[in-house]
Amino acid sequence: MELFVSFSEILEYFKRSILKFIIVIAAFGIVFGLMPLKFVHNEYTCDTTMIISCEVPEDAQTDYRLQYTSILNSRVQTAIAIATGKDMISQTAEKLGIDEKEITSIGAVQVNTAPVVKLTAKTPNAAMADRIANTAAEVLGEKLTGAFPSPKLTAVIADPAIPAEPESNKSTMLKAGILGLVIGFIVYVCYGIIVVLTDRTIRNSRYVSEALNTALLGTVPKKGGGEKKEDSFRKLRAAAVHCAQGKTSFLVTDVCEHNGAASVAAGLAGALACSGKTTLLIDADLRENGIGKLLNVKPQHSLTDALNGACSAEEAVSQTSVKGLGLVSGTEASQNPADVLFSEKFTGLFRELSEKFDYVIIHTPSEVRYPEADNIARLAGSVIMVVKYGSTPYHEFKDSFHRLNASGGNPIGFVTTDI
Repeated sequence: MELFVSFSEILEYFKRSILKFIIVIAAFGIVFGLMPLKFVHNEYTCDTTMIISCEVPEDAQTDYRLQYTSILNSRVQTAIAIATGKDMISQTAEKLGIDEKEITSIGAVQVNTAPVVKLTAKTPNAAMADRIANTAAEVLGEKLTGAFPSPKLTAVIADPAIPAEPESNKSTMLKAGILGLVIGFIVYVCYGIIVVLTDRTIRNSRYVSEALNTALLGTVPKKGGGEKKEDSFRKLRAAAVHCAQGKTSFLVTDVCEHNGAASVAAGLAGALACSGKTTLLIDADLRENGIGKLLNVKPQHSLTDALNGACSAEEAVSQTSVKGLGLVSGTEASQNPADVLFSEKFTGLFRELSEKFDYVIIHTPSEVRYPEADNIARLAGSVIMVVKYGSTPYHEFKDSFHRLNASGGNPIGFVTTDI
């Protein structure tokens, strides 16, 4: 990791992906809510309490009376063993006339140290839960009295099972759905944190500015009305003019494709023109030529025409709707655009037009993908690089910054778009 990650960047990631965040959480909630219909089976538990006692013969010896408690306790332990036996379920099901699968389990425990046995039956059938527990207690009593005919043993149901209340599918689905929402929230939060921590794109512009010792000239918002974006270009104008230290020409280039350099160049040029300075915007992107459409200008002549001698430099300048702002629009060249821009013809054209305007802005396509920016960086007094928040890799920006320096350019800072 080369970039510092702050909590605000993580929070910003969630703000930007709020729709995806909601969709993921909702998907988890729906999936978990539907799972009970397929995988979850409700299980109901009912308890029946039995009291076990033994008669003491009238002619019983004193020793027998002293051993009564131990004898009774052994009967209780036997009852527990019988209740958990393999044939208990089958005998209970047979007596009730139901399938053995209706009974999940039958068990028993002694209540404290008293001769009391609590028999527990589990079943997926809520309607049969209490009957199963009570019938199992009856079967246990019969088996116990049969096993110990003397002295006479009595097994009485003291507290019969209470009917189980059936749990509706809606309730189960609601609980599962809420659990799914919680799990979805946790999963997406962890995913988002990992994405930001492992992301090597530019998110912290201040850190980049300090790391490369270059100025953050401005930021362009992703959302907001036209006035908000225009204000961002006014701030850029102030920073760019200050950092240019009297130089009046700017090269505005994307670091990677579609970082927003065209709109930044047009916005800066418009802001300069609105301050009363005559400004010329040269679209040196001879591949896409998007600034003409951006400014809604249909030029009669283009940069290529002027370089080919089909028109003069002045005739290549088209007026825009912004007072004081002219545009030289680019069109596809017959040879490599980088060769065209490196030629003496372009150098002469640039210098001729620079004398007629207070400021000149040149726009070029992605420096990483195309060589145009490097080939004309030496002509512009200042270079403004454009990066896109969360899209432009930091190492690409750093390499591009050094290449433009090596080409004779003067990078005065960068603009972050899509903030």
